[in-house]
Amino acid sequence: MNEPKQPPGLKPTYGSAMRTAQIVHWLHQKPMGLSFQELSARLNVSSRTLYRYLTTLRDGLVDEDERPVVEMVRTGHGGRLRFRRQRFQFEGTAYELMSLYLALDLMNFLDGTMFKRGTEEVLERLQEAILSSQGKGHAASLVLKDFHKKFYHWAEAPKDYSAHNETLDKLVKALVLQRFITITYQVPNKSAKAHRVAPLSMLMFKRALYLVGRKETDDEDEPFRDLTFAIERIQKITIDSESFSYPIEYEPQKRFQSSFGLVAEKEPESIILAFDKLVAANVESRRWHPTQTVYREEDETLILQMHTEPGVELISWILSYGAFVQVRSPLVLRDQIKTRLEQALAQYQSEPPLNN
Repeated sequence: MNEPKQPPGLKPTYGSAMRTAQIVHWLHQKPMGLSFQELSARLNVSSRTLYRYLTTLRDGLVDEDERPVVEMVRTGHGGRLRFRRQRFQFEGTAYELMSLYLALDLMNFLDGTMFKRGTEEVLERLQEAILSSQGKGHAASLVLKDFHKKFYHWAEAPKDYSAHNETLDKLVKALVLQRFITITYQVPNKSAKAHRVAPLSMLMFKRALYLVGRKETDDEDEPFRDLTFAIERIQKITIDSESFSYPIEYEPQKRFQSSFGLVAEKEPESIILAFDKLVAANVESRRWHPTQTVYREEDETLILQMHTEPGVELISWILSYGAFVQVRSPLVLRDQIKTRLEQALAQYQSEPPLNN
């Protein structure tokens, strides 16, 4: 049987074929896609050569409906290659769609990360599905129009995670697969330290991300300890081949219910605070702690009671109200606040140095 002849100039180039197959493999590992810049660096080819590979891949790899399996998406940072998103039918009321939009919009503080790109793509697909299946006049479509203006979420002083995508990507993989990880963690003013932990939770707290990891100890009375790590302080992360069984007794909300924030270094105790009536409405309108109770005295002073740890985060919060709050109990906490205020006042007792 005669082999079909290749047209001139179209001889198979197995190096190119392997690179194309490698791109497909990488896309399976990265559901959010890869940037053109990262692909070019991984393959060690020029942008022109990369574009030729991507064009061939897009035009040659199609589904049963002759639609490209991959797509090139232009972004503000150049472009990305990803598997084409499948269209889906969506049924829901305008209020259900509004609730979904607001929930996803809370991820806006993660600008520049894989999480932010994921929420943007979900919203894009949702809008496309509504317009294609229900028409522009449908109530759900009208609700989504100008939604980013009608319901705006302002993130106060969010941390910047755009340079930590590799860490976040590995953490997500380790959390899903339940694999042990080894991290190199840098605490301010201390030497970096290695920790081998079982990742249990990724937390969002005050526009910041944290990891809760369970670490084994040599203490028979306390065989393991759950530690909290700030994502931006993780210098290196390695996913181990060993997996772990997710602990049934672990509950994130129970871990933090006795602390005022994330740090729990002391035993919780009864805290009584008195807020001036000028700030009473602001304090009263928020849920600061699960154990809190509030009531007003005759002069409209607001009393807030809660059972929590009198630690650094609680002290910082009390100080943020300045002269409009008074610690009534415990006396140790009252003295700590007094000392902090005296130290702050001392900063203003002398004239500041002149700027050169």
